[in-house]
Formats: sequence, C-alpha cells, structure tokens
Amino acid sequence: MKPLSGITVLELGMVMQVPLAGQMLGDYGANVIKVERPPRGDIMRDLDEVGTERQELSCYYAAVGRNKRSLCLDLKQDEGREILGKLIDQADVLIHNFRPGAMERLGFGYEKVTERNPRLVYAAGYAFGENGPLAGMAGQDMLAQSLSGFALNGVEDGGRPRLTSTPTVDYAAAVSLTQGILAALFARERTGRGDLVTTSLFDVAIAMQLLEVSSRSLYDYRTDWLQYAMLFATKDGWITVLTLFRENPLQLLCQAFGEEDMSQDPSLSHASLQRKNITKVHEKFDPVIKRFTTEECMARLSGTDILCAPVLNLDDALVHPQTKENGMILDVPIPSGKSVQLAGNPVKLSSYPTEVDIPPAMLGENSAEILSEFGYTDDVISIFLAKGVIN
Repeated sequence: MKPLSGITVLELGMVMQVPLAGQMLGDYGANVIKVERPPRGDIMRDLDEVGTERQELSCYYAAVGRNKRSLCLDLKQDEGREILGKLIDQADVLIHNFRPGAMERLGFGYEKVTERNPRLVYAAGYAFGENGPLAGMAGQDMLAQSLSGFALNGVEDGGRPRLTSTPTVDYAAAVSLTQGILAALFARERTGRGDLVTTSLFDVAIAMQLLEVSSRSLYDYRTDWLQYAMLFATKDGWITVLTLFRENPLQLLCQAFGEEDMSQDPSLSHASLQRKNITKVHEKFDPVIKRFTTEECMARLSGTDILCAPVLNLDDALVHPQTKENGMILDVPIPSGKSVQLAGNPVKLSSYPTEVDIPPAMLGENSAEILSEFGYTDDVISIFLAKGVIN
C-alpha cells in the first residue's frame, strides 16, 4: 500500500501545472481521476504536432499522464454537472487551474463545494492569482517569467530579456501545489476538515527569486548569479567553471592546466577581483582550454577543488550513469503497445519506488469504469454515452 492509497483526487486541469501535480499524487498512490472536456480533452493532447499528425498519443500528454485515469465529461450538460457533484461528494482532493470564476459559474466554487463535502481539500493553481489586476489574464509559463522579473535576471540594463525554454515555473508551481495539498491532507487528519490551497505561476516565479529579492531589500543591490560562471569552449564541447565558494578559483584553474599563477597579479588576487576582471581570465584561458577535449579538461579540473561540470545536451544527460543510478527515467507503456522512456519523479521514498501502475490514458478511456465505481448502473452509463454526457 502506497502513502496516498485510498485518497481520491479529481484533476480538472490542463497543460502542465495541475496535471503534473495530479501525476505526482498518483505516483504516491492516490486514485487520480482526470476529468476532461469533450471533444478535445486536455490541450496537451494535441499540442504535440507530430503526435497529432500521426493520430497517436501526444508526447507532452504522456509526460504528465501516468498514474491517473481519464473521465471525459461534458459539464455543459446538467447530467455532467450532476456526475461531477457526485464524484466531489466522495473525493478527498479536487485540483483545477481554470481562470478565476470559472468553477463558480459551473456551481463548483470552493464555498459551495465545501458545504457538500467539508473534508475536501480544494486546490487551485492560477496563472496570476485569484484576485487583482492580472487575475483574469490568460497565463502561461513564459508570461509568468516575463511579468515576474525572471526573464531579466542576469541581464544587463537595457539588454535583451531571456526566456527559459524549459517550463521551470510550471514545474515549480506543480511541486508547490502538491506540497500544499499534502500539508492540507495532513492537517485534515487532526481537524477532520479540508482546506483551500492556492498558488499561481506568478507567485512561484517571484518566490523562485527569493535570494534576488533579499539582496534588493536588504542592501539595494542586484544579485546576478551568472557573474560567477565561466563558460569555456573545449576541443569538442563546453565546460562550466564557477568562481563560487572558493577564495581563489583562478589559482585552482591555473594549477589544473599547468599555467603560471595569474592570481599573483594584484588585480586578480581573489575571487571578487577575478569576477570584476573576468575578461583577463578569458583572454588567457579561452585558447588554453580549446586545446583539450571536454573529458581531458574535466580530468585536469577534478584534481583541484574548483567547481566545474561539462555542458551536456539532453541526449547525453539522459544516458549519463548518474541518471540511471538515480532512477530518473521510467519505461512507460503507451496506447500504441510500445514502451517509451519518460522522466520520472525526482522525489524518492525509500519504501515506495515510483512505478507506472496506470499508463497515460486515451481521452475518456476509463469513463464507464469510473462511473460504475461511483454507483452508476450499466443502463444509466449507456444513456450517458448515447447523450454525449460522457465519452
């Protein structure tokens, strides 16, 4: 039995924030029911143009679709809303990422839902918040990066903003929402009542910059972590060398490559001055490091105490021995009948390894099965199917 066995989660979410939170809860053993709208379902199902063209499972949906079942339910019909209400009556958690007011218009806002099920943990992942001037604005990871200052971190004044291609804010928001849900479930064990859990992409993007906020607030200076990083081209790739946490990183760099100690120069005598005069370091070491392969550079640098790493592409990272050792890749079966390798859960519980108990489902694949579990007869289910209440 897994930690969340016996916990029923209703996931009314699209794209990444809430679906990933639902997947994480499913990894821990929760009975996650993904409620999707007909005919399209979750936007992630057709966001993958290659999968859509082939009429196969979207790779993006597959990434956040394990360990949950799909119920395709038309909430525009009275019967659809009645079904959702019955599910809510027996659920432990409801999570959604609709815009503020959407669930209220359907009759499933927090106040009404908790009247019928006081033990329910009601979790909402917003784009910018439930209230305020941006509450009604459509949201997405890169928009949150843009509005939060994230895209200008490490950029010189007047410089071009940098958006992160990997949806880091979406991922962090999913983790934050999951954390809040778990805390609320733990509190319910003591109080017997559920709670309202909320977060937003915007809030998470601000929170991720907690060190930068602190430097501005306390001493009115702008933290730039990129100033601590040196990127060098090797004969066959790149390496990153950091000046962090070492009093004299340049001395270590010189030792690694058998060069005269440049830190004897008063303008380069310690880490702070070395960062201020980084051009001198690059003028010296760019041609030196370019003579060696990445592997040769790492062998030399590993003999010192300097912080460094090769710059890998994703393909190389996925086959790295550390990735395998950490169990970060799962073999996930998909509807075509084959298995694919997808990213696993980075949080490990020693007694409960992450397993794929339920592969990513096709839209509405489990609709009849789920309704049967909630007490609907085969005849009633057949009527719902005929009327398009479920698909």
